[in-house]
Amino acid sequence: MKMEYPDYYERFACIGPACTDSCCARWEIDVDEESYYRYLTVQGPFGDRIRGCLHEEVTEGEDGPETAWSFPLTEDRRCPFLNDEDLCDMYTELGHDKLPRTCREFPRGDAVVGNYHQIDVALACPEANRLIFEDLDHPVKYVMRDEPTGVPALDRYCAPEEEKLEAAEWGTLLDLLEERNQILEVLQDGSFPVSERYAALFGLSAEYGYDPAAETRSDLIARMDRMELLDERWSQVYDPVKRAADTGFPSAHVLEQVAELPPGTALADATPEQAAEAELLRFLVYLVFRYYIDGYFSKEMTSFYRLLLRGFHSMRLLLAALSPEDFANAAVRRDLYHVWSREVEHSPENFYLMKEE
Repeated sequence: MKMEYPDYYERFACIGPACTDSCCARWEIDVDEESYYRYLTVQGPFGDRIRGCLHEEVTEGEDGPETAWSFPLTEDRRCPFLNDEDLCDMYTELGHDKLPRTCREFPRGDAVVGNYHQIDVALACPEANRLIFEDLDHPVKYVMRDEPTGVPALDRYCAPEEEKLEAAEWGTLLDLLEERNQILEVLQDGSFPVSERYAALFGLSAEYGYDPAAETRSDLIARMDRMELLDERWSQVYDPVKRAADTGFPSAHVLEQVAELPPGTALADATPEQAAEAELLRFLVYLVFRYYIDGYFSKEMTSFYRLLLRGFHSMRLLLAALSPEDFANAAVRRDLYHVWSREVEHSPENFYLMKEE
């Protein structure tokens, strides 16, 4: 098994009650089938508590009835097992391995093709967000390993490989990863002007059938208007965009020009505009690594480029809607990516809206 992951992945660890936006709040917890049947066998009062919290929903699928289970949130929008100290009672009672798959893995994400296993962490987690934006003066490096590392958070992904790839399939995967790596290199090459790095990406997008210039700002706002609301925090950052579309954007320069980063400019010496541009580049790098491999499964790249560039332009809108004071605050800017990720990446409906016609 070949594992590949961004270098900051090794430094990620859940910070529990110190987290500013717990993943155990405001999100209903999905329960996978394996965990569901395990919970039916838990004995004693805690087993009764689990089964009392389980919700079952049956829907009609293409092949007949489909059953899904979840732990609905309490009235104060918290997981029923999140206690007053912001610690998980299920973790304490049963251990990490008995948590639902969603809780065991978040914010980690992975994709497997043959014996290639890609792993990363999501911007929706505040601690992962901090690591992703931690060192903008240096490019993200990607680690490829062939053997277990001794790090449990990595080695649990050393699962048996899927079906062996045919030579043509393996060639397709290698070609896709090579193109992905070239894009990552261009985006992180500080010797090129930022505008040229964007132009290279936009040009490749057009080659794959999606011209971002064909969609207006109004088109994108209309698409965002259709998104499912998962969290009131999305309203707090998106409602200013809708107001600004009529009255003017407080930080309109974000939409009107690219803030160039002269080679060798350290972020400590950069203007807020330059720092914001470096963050946007890091966001693009994150999306390219995380989702380029989807093209292998979908057999096309157009939907990826829709997601990438709609994500990019939607973030520019969110940044432009900030007041000048908030725009100058790196913590405020970077939190927008965390909120975007929670709203888009973790809603199948919203994710689909961002990448499909």
